[in-house]
Parts: sequence; C-alpha cells; structure tokens
Amino acid sequence: MSVQQAEIIIARHARRNFWMNVLDGTMFVLGMSVLSRYTVLPLFVERLSPQPWLQGLIPMLFYVGWLLPGLFIAPVIASLPRRKPWIMIATTGERFPFLILGLVLLWWPTWPVWALLLTFFSMYAIFAFSAGFTSTAWQDFIGRVIPQRRWGIFFGLQNGLGGLLGVVGAAVATTILATQPFPQSVGILSLICFVGVMLSYMFLGLTIEPAQPAPPREPLHMFLRGIIPLLRRDTAFRRYLFSRTAIAIALVGHSFITAAALGRFRLPNEQIGVFTVVLLGAQAVANLGFGALADRWGHKQVLELSTALGLLAMLLAVIAPTPAWFMLIFVLIGASQAGYQISAFTLAFAFSGPQERPTYIGVSNTALAPAAIAGPLLAGGLASLLGYNILFVVLALIGVAGLGALHWHVILPVIQPELNEGKA
Repeated sequence: MSVQQAEIIIARHARRNFWMNVLDGTMFVLGMSVLSRYTVLPLFVERLSPQPWLQGLIPMLFYVGWLLPGLFIAPVIASLPRRKPWIMIATTGERFPFLILGLVLLWWPTWPVWALLLTFFSMYAIFAFSAGFTSTAWQDFIGRVIPQRRWGIFFGLQNGLGGLLGVVGAAVATTILATQPFPQSVGILSLICFVGVMLSYMFLGLTIEPAQPAPPREPLHMFLRGIIPLLRRDTAFRRYLFSRTAIAIALVGHSFITAAALGRFRLPNEQIGVFTVVLLGAQAVANLGFGALADRWGHKQVLELSTALGLLAMLLAVIAPTPAWFMLIFVLIGASQAGYQISAFTLAFAFSGPQERPTYIGVSNTALAPAAIAGPLLAGGLASLLGYNILFVVLALIGVAGLGALHWHVILPVIQPELNEGKA
C-alpha cells in the first residue's frame, strides 16, 4: 500500500481512531489512578518499610523501564509497516502484573515484608519495562493515526476524562483503604486497576491502522552510530533534551511528597485516598485545559507552565505547617503532571518529520534513562541523610535551571503538517 492510500484510509477513519484511542487512554488512566504512584504506591511501601531509598525505587523503575528500551527498539519499529501488532503484544506486560500483585496481596497477605516488597517491585518492573517496549511504537502510532492539529486536545481528553473517572475511582480507593485491612486493601485496588487497563486494551484493538511502506531494518550498530551526528546537527533538539532532563530530575520530588507528609504528620490511610482524589481531580481539569491550550499556545509554553507549578508544589511542601496544605500541594502536582505528560514527550514530535519520528522518539525517551536511573536513588539517599525538605529545595533549584534553559535556549523548528488531517 502506498503512503497516499494509507493516508486516505487514515483520514477516512480519523474520527473513529480519535475516539477509540481517547477511550483507550481514558480507561488506562482510570485503572492506573486507583493505584497512583504518587499516593497509593508510596503508602504501600512506607507501611512495609520507612526507608526513603525504597520510595526512590518507585519512580526509578517507572522511568528506567519506560525510557531505556526505546532507543534499542527504534530501528525495529521504523521497519514495521504497522505499529499496532507490536503494541498489542508488548502492552500485555503493562497489564497482567497488576492481576498477579492483586492476587498475591489477597491470598498471601501474611508473607514476610521482604517477600511482599520483592513481589511488588518485581511486578512493577515488569509493568515499567513492558511500557518501555511499547512506548516508541505507541507514540509513533498516535502520530500516524491522530491528526497533528489535534495532538494537544487528544492527549488532554485521554488524560482528562480518565482523571474525571479516576476521581470516582479514588473515592472508592479511599473507602477501601479505610475499611479493608492492609495489605489486602492494596490488593483490591490492584485488581480494580487490572480491570481498567484491560478495558483500555479492548479499545486499543479497535483502532484502524493501515500498513505503510517501511524502510529495511537498519542494523542496531549503524542506528546507534548515527545518534551522535544527529545530536550534533540538531542543536535545538539537543538543548531540549538537556532542559527536559533537568526538569524530569526535579519533578522526581513529587514521588516523595506522600512519604514526607506521612513522616511529618500522623495521617490515617484514608487521608491518602483523599489526597488521591484531589490529585486526580486536578489532573483531570488540567489535562482538559492544557490539552486545548497546547494546540493554541504551544507545547513548549505548556511545559514551562506545568514545570513552574510542579516546583512551587515542592517548595510549599517544605513550609507546610498543617496537613491541609497538602491539599493545595496535590492540586499543583496534579496540574504539573498533566501538563508534563501532554507536552514533554509530544515536543519530540516537533523536531522531526514522519520518517524520522521513531528515531527522535527513541532518542528522546532514552536520553532520560541515566537521570531516571540515578535521580530517584540519589534523591532517596539525600532524603535519608538530610531529610525531605533539603531534597525538595535541591530539586527545585535543578528544576529552575532546566526551566530557564527551556525558555531561553530551545527554539522549535517549523514542521510541515502531515496529510492525515481528516476530521476527528
């Protein structure tokens, strides 16, 4: 099938593909929201062990698994006529770990602490690395089947609608955390998460993606050899990677906010559920607003605004005198994460045309891997030595440097719109 024929099919099914993928993302966000990595998972780990470095493993595993594989599978993805078959296989590993974790916590809740932690981190690692093997193909898949002019509103609707449903899910999570024994309560939430992400899988499977001409697979060593020349000639992209890495390191601090609140105040489990409701509500509203704003104002500007909100949240966590302050803090975190998720990775699309997009996505994702490996563990170590307040101040300073570099030194190229501008 020629490129023109494929574009005609994509344009014909643009509305269907838009809404199937919105529903896919909505259900996935709903499932993941009841087991939030900013509230519920830190609570689970903290109740088993108060060690800050274990808190650091949660974001480390997430980012390393999600970012590291992309570079090495980019040439494979680029050589495939369709992205969907790869995605449908790889993404199963993002879903079934939550079924296994839920069953373990319900059937064997009295296992030793080390066994429960090992099970959790093993399942979470499988989830994260499966996401990494899926992400490059999925991002390029979205770039193919969703019109370029709709990327912002698409990601905003995906995460916003999921967040709105997630508020209901978080309310349910609050009740479960308050009424069910630990760790069975987290096991129940894991199974609810599994149901949500399997519904998402169903909608993903209903997307129509025609085959397109693909180049022969480039040997991995040749592909890797071409990355340094790419970064040397594309100054704007290189600067973007540096600034986004600094921002990503700074926003790692959000993963320690719950542990900081638990350490400073005596909070019942159900209070973490309330924080989750606030977080998801803020994410939902911000996703809808930032998605529309990004299409009109620009993804770079949305990333700058969301970064500023995230840094403010950490600084407020330093001075918060009462638990009530954390309601506002989680509002800011929710808004910050919404803008970051919409724009930080979408910006990688702006530096390349369709043919180079898998390469740029792979390089963009994997460039964060060193920071993702070291950042959370170093953050956990710093918190262990000097406390969470010092950690938040240090990360905020790193974030200010990244924000300044993004604002003043990254100039986006003008990319011609693609042909798949069908009505969505």
